[in-house]
Amino acid sequence: DHAENAMSILLNELRPVAIVFVGLHDLNDIARDTTLLQLMNSAFVSLSQITYSCNGAVRDMLCDDKGCVFIAVFGAHSHEVNPCFDATVCAMRMKDALDELNFERFSLGVSFGECFCGEVGPSIRADYVVMGTEVNMAARLMGKAPNRGILASKRVYTNSKKFILFRQSEHLKV
Repeated sequence: DHAENAMSILLNELRPVAIVFVGLHDLNDIARDTTLLQLMNSAFVSLSQITYSCNGAVRDMLCDDKGCVFIAVFGAHSHEVNPCFDATVCAMRMKDALDELNFERFSLGVSFGECFCGEVGPSIRADYVVMGTEVNMAARLMGKAPNRGILASKRVYTNSKKFILFRQSEHLKV
């Protein structure tokens, strides 16, 4: 048990990570329309494949009364050179994939910063989490993004602008 606790402590740390939130608004009525389950599964498979191909990890896909959200993280499990670049490229590829799946309503938010990454909960039901203000920021950016659009935080822009051409949005209060 001491070895297990020691390993858990090693896995728990503050790390610089990039987070992508994808709001799949076409799936908001999934509880009332089960025909949307196939579309949800197709989106989950596609977004997961894109996430892994961009050096990321799938954090979750949640469908509740607030809607359906896919969450990916970059830099939580490894020390990538530029998780902001990977997350931004991933978000752009996700947008293209959702277009190909004929989604009409979706939005993406990308943020970067130091977050707690590690296991929480008892050993019989522990879960790997990524928590911090930047996770919340990615969710808020997703909520403010225009339909079929991507909003990235200033930190993502700063760390990726050498490699990616961004269009500046209006100043938003998030």
